[in-house]
Amino acid sequence: MSSRLVIKDAARQLIGRVISALFGFLTIKIMTPYLGPLRYGDYSTILKYFAIWTALADLGLYVLAVKRLGEIKEKSNDPEHKELKDEYGKFVGTRLTIMSVIYIIAILVAYLLPAYTSNPYIIRGLPLGMIFSASFMFAGIQQLPLQLFWKMERLSLSLITARLSQLLILVPSVYFFFKYVDFSTPTKLSIAAFCMILISVVASGIGQNLEIHYRAKKLLPLKIKFDRSFTKNIIKSNRRYGVSYYLSSFHTLVVLMFLGRYFPTSKGIDYAGIWALALSLIEILLIIPSSLGNSLLHKISGYQLETKLKSMGSLLNMILWIGGCVMINFWIFSRQIIEFVGGEKFIGTFESTQHRGSDQILPFLGVVLFFSFIKQVYNYLFVTVDRQNVLLGINGIGVIIGIGLGIFAIPKRGLAGGVLTQVVIEFLFMTGAILVARKNKISPIKNFSQTAKIRGILVFGAVFGFLIKTYINPSNRTRFLWAIGMNLIILGISRKMLKQTARGLGIEDPISENKEIY
Repeated sequence: MSSRLVIKDAARQLIGRVISALFGFLTIKIMTPYLGPLRYGDYSTILKYFAIWTALADLGLYVLAVKRLGEIKEKSNDPEHKELKDEYGKFVGTRLTIMSVIYIIAILVAYLLPAYTSNPYIIRGLPLGMIFSASFMFAGIQQLPLQLFWKMERLSLSLITARLSQLLILVPSVYFFFKYVDFSTPTKLSIAAFCMILISVVASGIGQNLEIHYRAKKLLPLKIKFDRSFTKNIIKSNRRYGVSYYLSSFHTLVVLMFLGRYFPTSKGIDYAGIWALALSLIEILLIIPSSLGNSLLHKISGYQLETKLKSMGSLLNMILWIGGCVMINFWIFSRQIIEFVGGEKFIGTFESTQHRGSDQILPFLGVVLFFSFIKQVYNYLFVTVDRQNVLLGINGIGVIIGIGLGIFAIPKRGLAGGVLTQVVIEFLFMTGAILVARKNKISPIKNFSQTAKIRGILVFGAVFGFLIKTYINPSNRTRFLWAIGMNLIILGISRKMLKQTARGLGIEDPISENKEIY
């Protein structure tokens, strides 16, 4: 498998995700000033509630499908791909079976929770949130043919279609049909406007599904097969990985759930919305490692162990650079980012602990994102070498400690307690994965010189950013120009190193003997 083909496919995914992320920032910029912290908290609470159930319904099925179908495709010489079509249909049938059961339970449980039933916005938005989550899950499994046949640029188009579908509903709703709505007091008008925001999200899911189905059926026609024994075997043989995958979802969900529980928006407390805005910015970027990981996973499945570890080492170096750059920007330009996306209502002050803002949370969530990037690489590593079940212990310990800390810290410290809980959970996930990989002697093999260059570049970026933060007036809009300039300089001095790192993705030949085990 040529490294050029791997790089090309990964680049297509990354470009598509970046464009989709930019549209994502645009939708957030439209929604947050319109809804305000309280109603944006309700909006995020609905979507994050179903995200927890979505993770349970997923059970890591997509990653397992990519690996298994990739192996079948590589070994088969059948031009009609009969075995591949059969397995693909079974994976889709398995997903539909599991998600149908899980979402029925989810909606029933939601209507039993007083924190939700007492809020007229949440109670009416729950069905729409469920529809979006279900459509999102189905789109995920439908995209398998695009992943397998090197057509990820078509998936990129579907992501853009999804965002455009959302904007088609969102823009006229906010700027024409429901202009100047007061969300402070629930009325028929304000509830209708709130539901239209959720309908725009549903539209994005529908648009994405239609686009993916149109693109994917040309490569591998979908014939859904409900095979009970197949579904049972998938769940049984990968239940530990499935549970660990579910637990790993808590790194972005548990804090928001606790904030909604202890500081409900129905009482006029905006902590959930303040947290959700900062969280949404990192969630948009969390798809970057998964894009690169999925691109690499099924293409190195037949490699020898050492070559797999070298490929994963190159992926880790790439992710370290991307994650480090994002973290630096979130620390240096947090106020400007939040002010641009959400407006003054989401900006906090240091004079009072009761008036914290998303700009004060974003730098710490940048650290969380950096830890999560590293953790995701190790997740793909374990799947690549058929050791995915070891993740259960790692994620289980992280979740137990994190929940215990959250129960103690969040009610007493509010958003500060949430920051502490979030950082600790992600640090435990990342550290546990690294230690287990070392113990089993399956750590990624990184090129030492490339890793050293990445560290040097990130240190340079941090120092440069610190000087900008220190000597440029925080309220000065020219700081955006400084931000663009800083990132262009970092990209310029990283260009050669990134090319060398990218060549290591899917490489067959030995890399430099000067390496380190991370």
